[in-house]
Amino acid sequence: MNEDALIGLAEAAQRLGLPYQNCHRLLLTGQLRGEKRDGRWYVRTDDVEQLLNRRSTSRRAAKTR
Repeated sequence: MNEDALIGLAEAAQRLGLPYQNCHRLLLTGQLRGEKRDGRWYVRTDDVEQLLNRRSTSRRAAKTR
């Protein structure tokens, strides 16, 4: 992973508008990629943005049904 683009899981959860535990579950289920260093999870900001885009697209599609 690119060091410059890493954020902690707590910050990722905040950006996604989710509780930390839900964001951790996304990691465990493979919906969000991350790596653990020194006991802390880190994710790429690009992956967080992609997940945000997928979630907003899904919400828009659900509203049109």
